[in-house]
Amino acid sequence: MNLAVIGGIIGVCVIAAVAIFATVPQDTWKDKRTDFAGVAPPDENKKRTDCLSRGGTWEYASCSIVLDTEPQVQRHQCSGAAMCLTQKVTRIVDGDTLYTENAKIRLSLVDAPEVDEAGYYQAKSFTAMSCPVGSLVTIDQDDLQPIDVYDRMVGKVYCETGMINEMLLQNGHAEISMQYCQTSEFSGESWAQNYGCTKPRTPVSEPIANTMRNDCDPSYPDVCIASYPPDLDCGEIPQRNFKVTGSDPHRFDGDGDGIGCEK
Repeated sequence: MNLAVIGGIIGVCVIAAVAIFATVPQDTWKDKRTDFAGVAPPDENKKRTDCLSRGGTWEYASCSIVLDTEPQVQRHQCSGAAMCLTQKVTRIVDGDTLYTENAKIRLSLVDAPEVDEAGYYQAKSFTAMSCPVGSLVTIDQDDLQPIDVYDRMVGKVYCETGMINEMLLQNGHAEISMQYCQTSEFSGESWAQNYGCTKPRTPVSEPIANTMRNDCDPSYPDVCIASYPPDLDCGEIPQRNFKVTGSDPHRFDGDGDGIGCEK
């Protein structure tokens, strides 16, 4: 067979192959292996990481993201006549204080450690995990103590995993605020009773005010605290978060913000 014939045969074969490939759909050769473990191009890796970080699904080198809806929370029926709000958490201040879109919330009847006390970070982290920023919470405002001295709303807060007031007590991240058992709408509820609000308590500041009224120091106009001497510390008196003016002989206002024995 001469070279001309051989060349002709090869030419015909090439033309036939091109014609066959031209009729095959383009996505026939697309890699559809979902478990492919090879090395992807850098741009594809970046796109995949960005997709997954936004909660999307990466498949066939493309990202699918379901548009996020508003976070859901189980609706709770509030008690009493005070406000009942459902709002999004914007900040966790500490274990017993959080901010929402339109309110600063102080948890009723619980006392978590302050920033300079042991357990502060554990309590704050527990609240942050139970009521994460961006989640919806329901606030049941305390009818008997609706606002505290710092103008924060006081109440129970229902988060994704339950009522955070009770959960802090259950997990050892807070103590019951005994001094408020007689001034809280919720002191008769089982969770408050179980952790200390078990029987009526008379506010301890009243006997002091009655028996020492003639010796009340003018530096503390809203409460009756004996004048110096003797020198008193916050641990020796029951009052908390009271107004301080003048000379402050007992040095209750250590940071000079006008509030004594802050808690």
